[in-house]
Amino acid sequence: MNQPANQIIRRPKINMTSYSLNSFHLRKPWVIAWWSLTFPGFGHMACGSMAKGIFVFAGEAIINQMAHINLAILYSFTGEFAKAKEVLDTQWMLLYCGILVFSIWDSYRLAVEFNKFSVLADRENARITPVNLGVVSMNGLEKRNPRVAMAWSLLIPGIGQLHTAETIKAVFLMAVSAAVIVKSNALIAVGYTAVGDFQQAKTVLDWQLFINIPSFYGFAAWDAYVNAIEINKLFDMEQAQYWRSQFQNAAARKPLPRQGG
Repeated sequence: MNQPANQIIRRPKINMTSYSLNSFHLRKPWVIAWWSLTFPGFGHMACGSMAKGIFVFAGEAIINQMAHINLAILYSFTGEFAKAKEVLDTQWMLLYCGILVFSIWDSYRLAVEFNKFSVLADRENARITPVNLGVVSMNGLEKRNPRVAMAWSLLIPGIGQLHTAETIKAVFLMAVSAAVIVKSNALIAVGYTAVGDFQQAKTVLDWQLFINIPSFYGFAAWDAYVNAIEINKLFDMEQAQYWRSQFQNAAARKPLPRQGG
């Protein structure tokens, strides 16, 4: 049903500025909780809660670095349990447990609540504005290929988010990913690997930082893919609203044919 022009929108489906796009859509809470488990903060970002996600992400990154969690995980996976216990700072580890559990619980809760908001927004069917023109930038709903968005994020985390008009998330992911890749000497290790010097490649790596990289690439690719699909749904929704409001009902009386020449 169409909304009166002067009616206050209680639950909008989308908020689009000239540089960003955020919307309510259905999410699987367990998938959101999984991303919070891989790296606290990612689950909140996937829900569209960027401020809380960045705060939790920063807290996790600091505590993880101080507790040497990633090194302990690496040594445990390779069977070197004595080294794992040696490098692990138990005091910082206890703080890490708190922020990890909170991130999983809170992101799951947000996903459940935002799913309710999404259903209510669909029922309200508030009119969607398809474009936003700003002074320095412009934005609009358009069809995007999810595989293309995912491919860009697999090249460098964050580029796929630029493609889906999530500028804040894109800048954050690109900046953090680039810093971790450079500081972990991952590119230098790739060079040694390319010439077959595998031992030197393992030696130059900072494993504490390097272990974070798969999570960044995985989340960025998945998030860009999902958001491209949801933007396409919003595009179809806005088009349907427009055509319903502009054309007569099929049962309405049609104009009589013109008489004479």
